[in-house]
Amino acid sequence: MIKMNKKISLWIMTGVLALGGISVTGSAVPVKAAKEKSGEKESEKKIRPSDLVLAAQESYSYADMGLSFELPQFLLDKMDKKEIAMLPGAEVAPDGNSLKYGFVSWRTMTEEQKEAEISADTGKYTEWVESLGVVGCLGVYQKELEKDLDKITGCTEHEMIGTSEDGAYSYYLSTKKDADAELVKAIEEITYEIKPMVSYNSEGMKAGDSIGSFSTEDINGKEYTEKLFQEADLTMVNVFATWCGPCVNEIPYLAELDKKMEEKNVQIVGIVMDAGNADEKDDEGIKKSQTLQKKAKAEYPFLLPDSGYMNGRLSSIQAYPETFFVDKNGNITGEIYSGARSLEEWEEIINTELENLEIAQEEE
Repeated sequence: MIKMNKKISLWIMTGVLALGGISVTGSAVPVKAAKEKSGEKESEKKIRPSDLVLAAQESYSYADMGLSFELPQFLLDKMDKKEIAMLPGAEVAPDGNSLKYGFVSWRTMTEEQKEAEISADTGKYTEWVESLGVVGCLGVYQKELEKDLDKITGCTEHEMIGTSEDGAYSYYLSTKKDADAELVKAIEEITYEIKPMVSYNSEGMKAGDSIGSFSTEDINGKEYTEKLFQEADLTMVNVFATWCGPCVNEIPYLAELDKKMEEKNVQIVGIVMDAGNADEKDDEGIKKSQTLQKKAKAEYPFLLPDSGYMNGRLSSIQAYPETFFVDKNGNITGEIYSGARSLEEWEEIINTELENLEIAQEEE
């Protein structure tokens, strides 16, 4: 059984988020409510769920699971032909900051299932997923769930391949006994690397918390680390998506703001959330971002999220655009701002944030 939860991380709801409308207006676009703003009744809108499965690519890296892996060419070919669907599944822990379990599964699709259209809601999508033929899974599970692996994964054979650093989680490569032997063999040939798991921090970081270390690129391939915050007294971090109308409309203001605030030692950094991340780039999203940056005449960088989503800071975002501020030491400072604003409003906000930052530094 696959359980899905929008608050756990971006990759888990890849398909479901794609159900929503992508052209909306307003001051903020809630991720989980995008489809409600599309102006089309869910009962009337139809989607093809086979178009929402995870794409075949050279490698995969999921910071929340602490797992990177590569697939054999045979499996990638089957995914390209849409004979096999690669899908995510997860359940969040009661603390809201970590997984109970998370996995990716490979399932067979019949021609009928591949061509099927369903109403655009998460329940129907989950029904379609569960109708597919399970071949295998790769995932991480809390220790106490090991006895429930058959039920959680739909598989019958489970090989433990590692444990988390704290020993609280076990990693398993699972297959189904009566699945196609050639496909099972391909699952068993997956190469993987276990890494430290990243917390979701679903409540979000607060003022005073450090962003921590990260390494990423901008949409033009230039490399960045947390050292970028040292280049200004205050950095305005604007998190957006290219499909978000308010986000796109405010970027020309931010481009002008970036130039005006240079004399006050304030810089702007954008983070584009629908262009993949530093490890798994989305070519289409990157091209859209490059076009947007050029049209808006924005000279500040548009960064891709790093694989750890800034140590979980970006995983908690529920609406676009969201803007927060970071001081030169890499610590979050001031308020978090949801929604787009005018040039004049942002100027006033930045001046207030600078004053508050100065007061805080004097009190230290």
